[in-house]
Amino acid sequence: MWPDKNTIAMLYGWGAVVAPTTMEWYTENGFITEFDYKEITGKDYAAPAKE
Repeated sequence: MWPDKNTIAMLYGWGAVVAPTTMEWYTENGFITEFDYKEITGKDYAAPAKE
C-alpha cells in the first residue's frame, strides 16, 4: 500500500504530514499501525470517539 510507513515518516519529518489530522487519517485507514504512529510522532495514538 502506498504511501508506506517509511514514506509517511519522511513526509512527517519534512512537516508535510501533520499530527493530529493527517497522521490520524493514515492510522485509521490502515496505512500505519498505532505502534507506527507512536514511533513516528513520539505520541500515543488516541482513536476518535465513536458516535
